[in-house]
Amino acid sequence: MSRSKFNEYATVCDECDLVNIAPPIDEGDRFSCARCNHLLVSSPSKRLERILAYGSSGLLMLALSLSFPFLSFSTSGIGRTVTFWQSMSVLLTEHFTFLGALLIFVLLVLPACYLVSVVLLAWLIKKRKNRLIQRLLVRTITVIQPWLMVDVFLVGVLVALVKMQSMADIGFGLSFWSFCGFVLCLLKSVSLVDRRWFWYQVAGAAHCPPLGEGSARSQGLMGCHFCGAVLAQEDAHCGRCGHSTHSRRPASIQITIALLVAALLMYIPANLLPIMNTTFLGVTEPSTILGGVFQLWGMGSYPIAIIILLASVFIPIAKILSLAWLCWQLRFSSRHSTTQKLKLYRITECVGRWSMIDIFVVATLTGLVQMGGFMSVVPGAAALSFAAVVILTMLAAMSYDARLLWDQEDN
Repeated sequence: MSRSKFNEYATVCDECDLVNIAPPIDEGDRFSCARCNHLLVSSPSKRLERILAYGSSGLLMLALSLSFPFLSFSTSGIGRTVTFWQSMSVLLTEHFTFLGALLIFVLLVLPACYLVSVVLLAWLIKKRKNRLIQRLLVRTITVIQPWLMVDVFLVGVLVALVKMQSMADIGFGLSFWSFCGFVLCLLKSVSLVDRRWFWYQVAGAAHCPPLGEGSARSQGLMGCHFCGAVLAQEDAHCGRCGHSTHSRRPASIQITIALLVAALLMYIPANLLPIMNTTFLGVTEPSTILGGVFQLWGMGSYPIAIIILLASVFIPIAKILSLAWLCWQLRFSSRHSTTQKLKLYRITECVGRWSMIDIFVVATLTGLVQMGGFMSVVPGAAALSFAAVVILTMLAAMSYDARLLWDQEDN
């Protein structure tokens, strides 16, 4: 039997624990959860061919991004040109090791690994070769995908250039346009990836116990959070993907609260201390996140100022408060419906990585503006704290188990 399309297929929703029986799905069809409307399976036409095309193009664009000048900066007759690699590695040479390693990891290592994995996976599925490597590749892309931030970095570069336009001439190198193409190809590749679809191609439909109606837990079942297979609650590992299984994430609320407390503690110095230090003719001027917002507003760059204000000030604290409120709702439920709470959770999970814009702005300026005693930019003490806030809130959203909200409703 060909696996180019789904036949009838049982799976458990990650967000509400409902057992769903997906009907036969042809190319171009989508199937969502009957209770919470979470997308479970999509099957775009010619998925494998398109992944091969976009993924290979993305890798080519990434190689070109590393091969030519990325940005140029000139003021008062003094200029500097940097490559994409220099825009990241300069943080290492300026002794900001953690920030430099973080940028290289999320902007180069993870995207390259992701594209190589999806291209190789699509090729192996088409050739029906080496199922063991296929399983490893599906696991790899599932883990990497939430941490892809190249689109956020591109916005950060544009914000940085807006901040510098009044004092310098900015030029775009060939690598900048290659990087834009890389971002588009990567985003398109991500949109074509569906882990349930891939697991069906790699391992077929999972054998599952007898099914009834309602949530998996009410039937003595659980869903594999990695591949969506329906399992008995006593199963310690998924028989299809081999991942360890649990009906609910162990200590989900305790871990989420601990991460939120840590993020809140980091949020205070992230907003009080300078996130960037600019030196001009020997005089160093520190700039906080809000100071940068006021500077952009004073320059008349109102949309950019609003973006930074939302991404760097409002979104982190709103995400902390939203997740804290969702944890509170598991103990003291309010009149708000579970669907409304789930929508709030989805928003917090979606927007978290966009708070990295300010870190990418500082990184871009640090790489670009290094002119000795005349002018230079280096990260401030708040940069590390703010990066920690973003990472901690992303981990908190990942550790929160939305299925607990539906357990409360079912009871």
